[in-house]
Amino acid sequence: MLSGRRYFGATIDDHNPGLVVRSVHENGPAASKGLKPGDRLIALNGNSLIQASAGDFKRHLADARETGRLFLIVSRRNSYKTLQIRLEPYTKEQVAKIIAAHMARGHSTRGGAH
Repeated sequence: MLSGRRYFGATIDDHNPGLVVRSVHENGPAASKGLKPGDRLIALNGNSLIQASAGDFKRHLADARETGRLFLIVSRRNSYKTLQIRLEPYTKEQVAKIIAAHMARGHSTRGGAH
């Protein structure tokens, strides 16, 4: 269930080594604080991301879910930027889109109720 969960609002890719922002979700928390596609992630809440994987990033995000506060350092065009991002709850529209996408991939329940 997605209710009560908070999200970051960006898609992160492994860059080998490190992490790069692939896309930023329009009107999401990351976009509102200035994160841009192509930004290279340097650190999150004091944890280095220079050699991190996408899985490492997800674990650091999970650690921050209680407070919802992120202090992010990114590299953009050979300079460092600091961003303070607060995780936000999913909207009803986002939940509906996630469910619709899940159903469209054929993950609906087949053969009766479970």
